[in-house]
Amino acid sequence: MIIENLAQICSGRLLKEPLVKSVSSFTCKSDKVTSGGAFFAIEGTQEEIARALENGAYAVIHEQNIQTDDNETAWIKVDSIEKAMIRFMRFLIETNEINAVFLSVLQFDMLNSFKLQFKNALFEGGIAEAFMTLMGMDAKSYIFSKNRELLEQISPQFESVSESFEAAVLQSHSIFKTTFVCAESYFKEFMIPPLFVPNFAALIAFFKKKPLEFKIDSLEKNGHFEPIFINTALEARPFGSTHQAVIIETNERLFEKEAEWIKNYVSEEYLLVLAPHNAKISIPCKRYTSAKSLQTINISSLRYILVLGNKEEIIAALEEPKCIQKTLF
Repeated sequence: MIIENLAQICSGRLLKEPLVKSVSSFTCKSDKVTSGGAFFAIEGTQEEIARALENGAYAVIHEQNIQTDDNETAWIKVDSIEKAMIRFMRFLIETNEINAVFLSVLQFDMLNSFKLQFKNALFEGGIAEAFMTLMGMDAKSYIFSKNRELLEQISPQFESVSESFEAAVLQSHSIFKTTFVCAESYFKEFMIPPLFVPNFAALIAFFKKKPLEFKIDSLEKNGHFEPIFINTALEARPFGSTHQAVIIETNERLFEKEAEWIKNYVSEEYLLVLAPHNAKISIPCKRYTSAKSLQTINISSLRYILVLGNKEEIIAALEEPKCIQKTLF
């Protein structure tokens, strides 16, 4: 790309006439700069820029006032480095006809379980991560994100997938496993709660309308309504090997939906719904102070414990040696 065009796209100005006339690559990570590349200096420190120049940067896009003694390099001053990166990403998305798609949190995390057979990217982080991912994408590929604000910034013309699509539930084998038909596809004893089937069906229907090839083996590790079967000592056991389970949810909105839904399947005397003491939850539920305090639950009469919290912390608490102590409730 010609230096003057790069400056115009980023709404920047060249501080001096450089000897170099064009750049061949783009990055915002100084250690990823290649010879002939352009570097978007997020931190803008002299050390960061010096590292980029050592790695062969031909152009530096920056918002800070820095020393520009080097007359070979193209120094492009911008009012905001983040806005410059957003403008450049919008240019690439439009020029390369990249498709942007907004998904619900649940659908996005389900998509992480898919085996996709096409060039695509899942945008999970912020501007810098999205920028780096986009630089390696092919034309006419797809980007998916659960961050609507990010998509509005980098691709105003994005699509949205519905959160519900008609599906025929043939059998609910348990609250974790369902047999159903959607978008002319048959899913037998699929590891998904009936509650999630409409969201999943909408995702499948969207993919089938597009030239997107995919394969799905399992949704067990999508991170939502995830069961850990336990014994009476709160020790983890293989899936389905006991009649008691801790069900972990990380998203507050989904937690509320799951809590209301599960009450249709499980009598209240066999169900315990738990949320952190500081969680903004509108439904009635018990509160806990830390994952470790879950060790004090008396589960003798319980079937399921639905917990809003950090999966790693809860699993660590279950795996920690238990000591005899008073119950939490």
